[in-house]
Amino acid sequence: YDNLECELKKVIFAEITNYYYHLKQENMKPLYYLLFVLGMTFLSTNTLCAKKDVPLKYEISCAGSGTQGYYIVKVEKKGDISEALLKRCAVHGVLFRGYGPGQGCTSQRPMADSQTESKNKKYFASFFAPDGMSENYATFVEGSMQTARQGKKTYIVTGIVSVAKDLLRKDLEAAGKLKSLSSGF
Repeated sequence: YDNLECELKKVIFAEITNYYYHLKQENMKPLYYLLFVLGMTFLSTNTLCAKKDVPLKYEISCAGSGTQGYYIVKVEKKGDISEALLKRCAVHGVLFRGYGPGQGCTSQRPMADSQTESKNKKYFASFFAPDGMSENYATFVEGSMQTARQGKKTYIVTGIVSVAKDLLRKDLEAAGKLKSLSSGF
């Protein structure tokens, strides 16, 4: 629904812009200003819609050894973000990036190969959406969220997340998105 809503707002903005230029040529000032304000409102909405389509950009590393079936990862992301977004980044990192050694743990390869995400783009877009399933596989470690200022306007948010790797693998194998470990190479 988000993409449909964004597309609708883009069409409305285009219509307002066309009507705005028509009124400007006719020199109708009151409507000209009203449409200018409406147009600017939709312009800012279009900018927000465009930001929803930006891929996840984050850093992931090991934060310690977890219990059987779980990874404990540290996620860093720039900007004003929430625990939910850090959880989505953690699951994405375990699936498609993996992480290096540190904090008493060995490096982990990504669960999926490099082409899995692009082959199943629509599935993973909904999986990692704000109301998607990815957050069900991650638990935020209470009190681990830290914010550090970098420069004048940039903040880096860091959090530690526990990812249920075994359950994640099992569910994605059942959905046909990951190859089973028992299927061989």
